[in-house]
Amino acid sequence: MIAHTNEVVPPFDFASALRLSPDERMRRCVDRVRARHLAEGQWDLFGLPPVPDAGASEDELVRLESQLGVSLPAEYRAFLGRWRYLILDDGLRVWGFRHGGVSVGGPWVSDEHRTEVQYLVFADYWGYADGDQLLFEAGDAGQAVVAYLHEHGPLFEEFAPSFSLALWRMLEEWAPEAAPGTSSGGDAAVR
Repeated sequence: MIAHTNEVVPPFDFASALRLSPDERMRRCVDRVRARHLAEGQWDLFGLPPVPDAGASEDELVRLESQLGVSLPAEYRAFLGRWRYLILDDGLRVWGFRHGGVSVGGPWVSDEHRTEVQYLVFADYWGYADGDQLLFEAGDAGQAVVAYLHEHGPLFEEFAPSFSLALWRMLEEWAPEAAPGTSSGGDAAVR
């Protein structure tokens, strides 16, 4: 595992998220995204729902892993099996599978971000600049999430210890929740 910095992305308090199971974290995040987009009248973003009702089939997941040549981290795989992808906003997306013949982007394996390691690139994270991404270091048993900030060096910053915690953080930065038991208590939105 390669060391990652904390020069730009501030620390985040995951305490309330850690009281929940990974599945519960993901479900709460998806529910909040749906509620927010419905309340704002933006259910059909970019010709797609921000969160599909159905996930990828096991055959689709196996085929994707075969195409990528790496296993998907367990939480990310479970997420795709329930919801296919997630759109929070332009530049804040968890990539996955096509829906209705349209794609919001798919994960890919990169050895171009750093020559000494492969990354599984799975999300847009334009919190600091367009083109920033979220990645897993391929082969990292801990499956921590790294933020790639291309206009800051580039830098590879620690973002979250897992996929479900990265999803929680993305949502908190996009739409902080004040309700007890649902807020991460993290820093204010980056965007």
